Amino acid sequence: MKAWKGDKSGNLIFSKNLTELQPDDRHLWHGLRRRGRATRRVGELDPDQIHTPGIFVDRIIQGGKYEKRIEFCTVQGSATAKKENPIRELMAKRAAQELRDGNYVNLGIGIPTLVANYIPEGMNVTLQSENGLLGIGPFPTQEAVDPDLINAGKQTITTMPGSAFFSSADSFTMIRGGHIDLAILGAFEVTDKGDIANWMIPGKWSKDRAEQWTLSRE
Repeated sequence: MKAWKGDKSGNLIFSKNLTELQPDDRHLWHGLRRRGRATRRVGELDPDQIHTPGIFVDRIIQGGKYEKRIEFCTVQGSATAKKENPIRELMAKRAAQELRDGNYVNLGIGIPTLVANYIPEGMNVTLQSENGLLGIGPFPTQEAVDPDLINAGKQTITTMPGSAFFSSADSFTMIRGGHIDLAILGAFEVTDKGDIANWMIPGKWSKDRAEQWTLSRE
């Protein structure tokens, strides 16, 4: 995993909603330095800020020219932010009609991310992204794009007053523990009884491998 900061004891600190990756099965991970910063000496990191203790880390690799790539750089005013398939837009508008003032709403990958565009004016809705962010703000400006701040669909986003980052364990506790008022899921197919089916191309990268891995364990 790609940490923001690390020391020679293997202690790691993650940045923004990359923090959601740290608590589960940490003993399997390798720390990978980002942006070429030097690994800190033992004792330089605040123990109160550590996300993953060094006991879970096998080795740290300092990337001299590492650059984190953004899969979908979506900014305010861009064509990506404005244009969308009419059918997808219609589905997102219909889903938005289920929102109620004060709701905490989880938005899944794909069409669900478009629902944020159709929240009725004056309605207070807090959006939750499964990858560790409560309180999703609008798309960023080009100058404010941050590779460590994305939604579940890998689009660049922003925070807002009252936002919070958290682990994947906390994320699923919110969703499956009844704390989320409404979860809007993306699906490949759905039956009239509400059964859903998804798919992925063998050998291709999945946008949500963590979720598929979680489902495969259950």
